[in-house]
Amino acid sequence: MRRFFTIFLIIVIIMVFSACSNNTGTPKLLSKEGVAPYELSESDTYLLQSLGLEKDTNIISFKAPKTARSLKVNVYVLNDNDTWNVMGGGQVSLGQDANPDDRLEGTFAMMIKDNYAIDFNINTMGRASYQTDTLDVDSEIVASSKGFLTDFQRIEINKEIPVAIMTYDSGTSMRSYTMEDFFSPSRFEEMDLVQAVTLIFTDETKLPEGV
Repeated sequence: MRRFFTIFLIIVIIMVFSACSNNTGTPKLLSKEGVAPYELSESDTYLLQSLGLEKDTNIISFKAPKTARSLKVNVYVLNDNDTWNVMGGGQVSLGQDANPDDRLEGTFAMMIKDNYAIDFNINTMGRASYQTDTLDVDSEIVASSKGFLTDFQRIEINKEIPVAIMTYDSGTSMRSYTMEDFFSPSRFEEMDLVQAVTLIFTDETKLPEGV
């Protein structure tokens, strides 16, 4: 698994830096505050398709308000009682010594792996990479759906923004879901396994211990 995680990081770095301007050396970023799907170039799309990763990779651009001092990623799995349980995550912060004019701006990239593990990378004023553990599923999964953020979303401080929802089931049919369904988890009650990934921009500058 470590080898595939390294490959994922290399792909992210290649894609981000291939978007850099020859004059400025900075990647394509959002012009207004919010989060949105990253605009892939033709070469980016070809690279993902060549590696068979286009359906398992999600890249998000973000530009946070200056009041946001940290970005937290939560990876959830839905419990039997229709509540979300954190299975992994990560966080980056501008730090207590950051300039008031500094802002969180960059990209978030995730890749869905075998056994329902998720690798993700946060690229903003440096890079941070994380991995979740694998999951054991009792049912034989026959149908699955992987939905990613498709539209621009405004950032509200301390409010979660769903950017990915993955559903798996032993049945032969699968309905479609939206990112907003994250806030109504009972809608997934017939699914054998549901995972979700959210971003939350906070006004806190100090990271918890161990992050």
